[in-house]
Amino acid sequence: MSISQDVSNAIRTGVLVIAGSVLASVVMVAIWIQALQEITPIDVLIMAAIMPMLIAPVFCYFVLKDHIRAARLARENYRLAHMDELTGLPNRRAFFEAARQIQARAGFVGHHFYCAIADVDNFKRVNDQLGHEAGDQVLREIAATLNAKAPVDSIVARLGGEEFSMAGMFPSEADAARAFRALVAVVDRTPILTPDGPLPVTISLGYCEGSRTTELSSILSQADRALYAAKRGGKNRALDFNHPSRQTGSFARSAGTAA
Repeated sequence: MSISQDVSNAIRTGVLVIAGSVLASVVMVAIWIQALQEITPIDVLIMAAIMPMLIAPVFCYFVLKDHIRAARLARENYRLAHMDELTGLPNRRAFFEAARQIQARAGFVGHHFYCAIADVDNFKRVNDQLGHEAGDQVLREIAATLNAKAPVDSIVARLGGEEFSMAGMFPSEADAARAFRALVAVVDRTPILTPDGPLPVTISLGYCEGSRTTELSSILSQADRALYAAKRGGKNRALDFNHPSRQTGSFARSAGTAA
C-alpha cells in the first residue's frame, strides 16, 4: 500500500469517527432532553461526563478491530516478503538486510565478518530418482540442520533452489574455518529419512571474509567461486576463497558418494 493510500485511509477513518461521534451525541442529547423536559446545569454536566463514556467504547472497538486487522496483514506481508515458504528460513532479501547489520557490528567489535554459500550435492539426482517431494524434504531438513548448528551472531538463509547462504562474525579466521567445517560435517552425519530409507546427503560450501566496507554482493560472489572450487575438488567440503589451499574439511565416504 502506498503512502498516499495510507493517508487517505487515515483521513477517511478520522472523518467517520468524528461524524459518528457527533451523530451519536446529538441523538443521545435529543433523547435526554425529551425524557427530562427541563434541563438544568447539573443535567448538562452529567451529560458531558456520561456521553463520552458511552460513545468512546463503541468507536474504540471498531478502531481497534481495524488496527488489529491491519497489523495482522502487515505481519503476513512481512513474512511473505522475507521468509522462504518451503524451508521457513529467511529469503534473499531478509538475508541481505540482516547480513549488513552483522557486517557493521563485526567491524565495530573488531571481529571477522564472513559470508558463505552452500549447495546440496547431487540434488538433481535426488529429484530425478526419488521425486520432488523427496527433494523438498531434503531442502527442509538441511535448512533445519544448518539453522540449528549455525554459530551465534549469524544468519542462515535460502538463496533459491538448493543454495543456502550464511553470514556471521567470528573472533578469528580459525573460528570461522571450524564453524564452516562443522556445518559441512553435521550435514554429512545426518542422513535424511525418506520412505525408501535413510538418504545420505552432503553439501559443498565456499566462504569468504569481507571488511566492514566491502559490498555484500562482492563477498557472496567470491564465496560462490570458492563453492565451485570445492565442487571441483571433490565436493562435501568447505573452501576459503582467501586461502584456497587451506581446505577446511573433506568428508566424502567414497568416490562418487558425494557429488
